[in-house]
Amino acid sequence: MGMVDAEAPFLREDTEDEPPLAGVSDFRGRFVYGSTSGGWRSALFVVVMEVASAFSYYGVSANLITYLTGPLGHSNAAAAAAVNVWSGTATLMPLLGAFVADSWLGRYRSIILACILYVMMVKIWLKMLEGRSIGWTIAHFA
Repeated sequence: MGMVDAEAPFLREDTEDEPPLAGVSDFRGRFVYGSTSGGWRSALFVVVMEVASAFSYYGVSANLITYLTGPLGHSNAAAAAAVNVWSGTATLMPLLGAFVADSWLGRYRSIILACILYVMMVKIWLKMLEGRSIGWTIAHFA
């Protein structure tokens, strides 16, 4: 049984005479057509990435004061200043990333570069932690 158009209004129609979208290309430099790009799969990816970003940001921000004043031994004022700097940096860095992506690299190269830098920083961070013991337990907070 095939669906008629009235039963499936969200399906795209393939048109052979469709012109490519103006000023848009894929990561290989090819023309992009509106009927074959974007859609719910792309929207789902964006939603999942934004939710993951929000979880990571608020997860860190909720525990940062406690970590800075507890295990690291900073004063409340120093910890609050560090949290403000971290929050401001986390808020403004997407603007810098957008500027670099729009001006020089393009969106695909920017994503690849950001992923490579992220993996490199995690590797460096893990190497720095290798062989160290944290030296604190939950009893420090009780």
